[in-house]
Amino acid sequence: MRSHKANRRAAPATADAAKDIKQHQPAARKKRPTADQRRARADMRTLSAAWNNLMEAQRQAWDEEAHSNRRGGYAPRSRRRSGRRMFMKANFRRLALSQEILTDPPGEDSYRQTPSVQFVITNNGGRIALELVVPSGQAEGLMVSSWHPLNPGVMVWKKFVRICRLSASVEGKCDITKRYVAKYGVPPPGKKVFIRVQQMNDYVGSIVQIVSAIVPAGPGGGGQAKEA
Repeated sequence: MRSHKANRRAAPATADAAKDIKQHQPAARKKRPTADQRRARADMRTLSAAWNNLMEAQRQAWDEEAHSNRRGGYAPRSRRRSGRRMFMKANFRRLALSQEILTDPPGEDSYRQTPSVQFVITNNGGRIALELVVPSGQAEGLMVSSWHPLNPGVMVWKKFVRICRLSASVEGKCDITKRYVAKYGVPPPGKKVFIRVQQMNDYVGSIVQIVSAIVPAGPGGGGQAKEA
């Protein structure tokens, strides 16, 4: 039977061995950034350099605009809101629309309200189509984001990834089937799809609309994407 003194000598050795094993374990692999993450990081680097290249008077103008702006609720008036934050936010959206970077704060004419849209999913003989009903002439500047198909019981969803900018509507409808399927595949019948629409031309606002629809069942219970 081992003495208490022997046990005390063995304890540190055991602890050291466990520490050595832990140190020699291979580190967990970091997930590779997605294409959207790489794009966002590249845009942030571009805007950071652009901010540093502004004239001091331009940076002060952004700072004054950030503190005097009253749109968007409490956030624009908080101490955390700065000219740099406003510059990054406004131009991040412009880069998403392939527009030139604003070096001066946007004027009052920058405000464009997000139109009210409807989301419709149809299953015509197994051919699934996703369409947004947009008022005529109001599709410009709208960014569409979505996520994987979810269970029908999900009532609220907050995680979205951009899938496309809306093109001009045809007879009041914009078909987003091809863009959604390229990102997440054909949504199965019975699943719910969430869509977020945001007016990117509203450079200092943050108003978005979130809509959802359930994929209807087809005659055979399945479906495939409608060809664009």
